[in-house]
Amino acid sequence: MNPCASFRKLCKVFSVIFATFSLVYLAYIIVFVKVVLPEASLTAYIFRPVKLILNDRVCKLNVTDDPIIKVKNTRTFLVSAFLDFRDSRIVRILGITNRYEPDSLLCDFCFFNPNNSNSNFAELQVHTDHFGFPYGTTDLLCNVQDHTDPQYVSLYQMDDPAPVFLKIQNTMEEVNKLETTFQYNILICVSAMFGSYSNVLQFVQSMEMYRMLGAEKVIIYHTESSPNMKKILSYYVDLKFVELIPWPITSFINVSKGWHYPDHPGDLHYFGQTAALNDCIYRNMYKSKYIALNDIDELIIPILHKDWPEMLEHFLRDDPNLNVFIFENHLFPTTPQDKTNDMTPEEWISVPGVNILHHVYREPNLPSEINPTKMIINPRSVVRVSVHVPLEFTGNQYQVPSDVAKLCHYREPKQKDLDQSFLIEDHILSKYEINLIERVNQVLVDINYIKVKNISHW
Repeated sequence: MNPCASFRKLCKVFSVIFATFSLVYLAYIIVFVKVVLPEASLTAYIFRPVKLILNDRVCKLNVTDDPIIKVKNTRTFLVSAFLDFRDSRIVRILGITNRYEPDSLLCDFCFFNPNNSNSNFAELQVHTDHFGFPYGTTDLLCNVQDHTDPQYVSLYQMDDPAPVFLKIQNTMEEVNKLETTFQYNILICVSAMFGSYSNVLQFVQSMEMYRMLGAEKVIIYHTESSPNMKKILSYYVDLKFVELIPWPITSFINVSKGWHYPDHPGDLHYFGQTAALNDCIYRNMYKSKYIALNDIDELIIPILHKDWPEMLEHFLRDDPNLNVFIFENHLFPTTPQDKTNDMTPEEWISVPGVNILHHVYREPNLPSEINPTKMIINPRSVVRVSVHVPLEFTGNQYQVPSDVAKLCHYREPKQKDLDQSFLIEDHILSKYEINLIERVNQVLVDINYIKVKNISHW
């Protein structure tokens, strides 16, 4: 018997088996990528294990702190990433996507333990309140292995050789430090300040009213403002009362200047307002006990209570499971000057902007129309919100009666043809008036906007 011939036969058998296995595996890959993952790159998928090893080594070098990130070769924009363990253990990435052509994206993680690795496809959940625009705020969900604590996450298409990583916020270590003692009792989230915003007087009045009402921090998503406003913003930032989040949304996507598509042209609703609000909620979920969501020209004014903490405490005594408090809008048109206030310093005339103390008439709300609302929420109960209502939350919601508190909105009239005789006189700010004038005047003096020799009599 020739041993060499037997060995050659054995080699042939193994060669046939190996070739058959390789063909079957290749066919499986082709079918899987092209049918199950139609958007994926075959080459990227085959070589993906090598890429995972490289990601674990270099991800920290590719971490970005940019406020908005465009995913390469996609219609997806990322804002921030958070560990969310309230229901299932996931990383929730807040972003903006095209509703009609969603991208197929992979999640990759970097962990505190570099020996861990995990990758899966992101689940895209577009928020239901997109106001008809082609792009909408989106949750991109990445499953996390049990008992792992990812530090960074990347979303990318398979053929992207160098994905960018986001730092994951609200990690277990951060939450454990904050969940028993909150940094703030009430914090305010204000979505995008844009254009050459220059309403200096009303801004200062709103900031001082917020402080009087019990807010300890105001978060503003800042796109653009006038030089005069930048001076005021710097003042409040130095006081650590205002925090500015850069919001360069106009550099990434064509945004609308109104709320309804297609009446207001653009690809994304109102400067990405809902993306900013949801980011603010998650960013401060474990820092603040409550978060108020309203604009600079809006004030939630208690009627039966002196401030927000007293009001919320009263509500919770009746129902400890309340997590969302809804306030009905009441519009005070600022076109006519309704009241002359003798206590208001003359120097305020030189300050640009609206003086809310001069407007004491409001429009009647029309029962035939849906009236907008704004919220104070327990952020840990909220999954996602729109501008006026929560979209998903746990616990109970309370529609606050208008004789208990009002959302006072100081802006141009909505009912433009309404005769002034139909306006309702409302002095809701009267109990705060003297204190507000003193505080606003002091701010304007501090920043050298006005000069007053003696302010002690106000």
